[in-house]
Amino acid sequence: MLALVVASAAPFAAPTSATAASFPTWDQVEAARGSEQAKQTQIRSLTALIDQLQQRTQAAKDRAAAAGQSYQQAQDDLDQASAVHAKLAASTAAAREDADELGSTVGQVAAAMTRRGGNGIGAGAIIGDDDPDAFLRRMSMSSKIGEQVDGLYTRASTSAKTASALAAQAKVAKTARTKLATAAKTALNKAVAASDAAATAEQAERDNVGTMQAQLVTLRDDRLSIEQGYQSGVRARTAAAAAAAAAAAAAKAAAEARARQQAAAAAAAAAAAARPAPEQSAAPAPVGATPRPTGGSSTSGWTRPITSYSFYQAYGYRIHPVYGDYRLHAGADFSAACGTPIYATAAGTVTYAGPYGGYGNIVIIDHGGGITSAYAHVYATGIYVRTGQNIAAGQNIAGVGNAGVSTGCHLHFEIRNNGVATDPMAFLATRGVN
Repeated sequence: MLALVVASAAPFAAPTSATAASFPTWDQVEAARGSEQAKQTQIRSLTALIDQLQQRTQAAKDRAAAAGQSYQQAQDDLDQASAVHAKLAASTAAAREDADELGSTVGQVAAAMTRRGGNGIGAGAIIGDDDPDAFLRRMSMSSKIGEQVDGLYTRASTSAKTASALAAQAKVAKTARTKLATAAKTALNKAVAASDAAATAEQAERDNVGTMQAQLVTLRDDRLSIEQGYQSGVRARTAAAAAAAAAAAAAKAAAEARARQQAAAAAAAAAAAARPAPEQSAAPAPVGATPRPTGGSSTSGWTRPITSYSFYQAYGYRIHPVYGDYRLHAGADFSAACGTPIYATAAGTVTYAGPYGGYGNIVIIDHGGGITSAYAHVYATGIYVRTGQNIAAGQNIAGVGNAGVSTGCHLHFEIRNNGVATDPMAFLATRGVN
């Protein structure tokens, strides 16, 4: 009877770890019950295996977190290098423009002087002038013009040299940026591998710990039959899987409910604001406020990543709210209740979904053509997609969180072009998203 039960339920009992051969079978557990020494040995073995599985899972999670931190640091280094290169490139262009304008002015003045006799004073003026004072005034003016031309030439030469020096620096900065972009890509690959390994370890723990705990109970209680113990393990694993699925579904449902409540509140506030108030003048909008989204999608296939939020902070340089230093804010922040749905801004493929240093957890989607979008500060339990998954525009991919270095529940949203951060809302505006 036992053999039939075990065979019929084999898909549920087989260990799923790479070390499956080291896990005791139910036949081994049954045999161990015949000897107290063998039973105690098997109990110690099972206890050690459970502890080992749990330690492996935690170690895999720690490695994934460290890899995510390294990836985030590599991306930050790339952002800084990109900013340096952009500044040098802009300065080079300005210096070249200045040199060209000054050179053109010098050329125009020199041509005019040539047409008038080289220094602007013809020989006839020297010989035939009856007024010595007028002659001296013309000579003085000619000298001043010459000094001005010399000054313009010096400035043009200096600007040209400056442009050349800046161009050389920009070239070095571009090379550094390219190397850092490669390093960031390598760090991404390592982070993906570590995240996948952590997920595999967690699955192995879920698949095997319940069975081994049931085996322990069976060894410690002689009143239980092997069949009863086995079925207990199956039930434990099934219950654990169902609980995990139910928790994920409940979290998503709660997030959607909160989003509906926020949307209803926003609609009510908008309706109240639209009602005429003849005795009260309209107050100006607060500094930094942005219009609330009203749909936010376009025919180009792009959409807003969030449809309900209470505060917005734009892309650009700022004083960091936690670290206090002046740095690039490489995305846009949308303050919203934790759990508020986050939507894919366009169709694409998830290239990473996992820990990301100070950003907590992040989802990154590749949209093709070098364009990627990122959604950060998500809780680990608030990620609804996996690496490699194809995503549709507007698909609910995560819930707003407060993970990592954060001052409150919000979405940090980024758009990158070949790894370089750009203003995400300006980018969406070019795609017709208002």
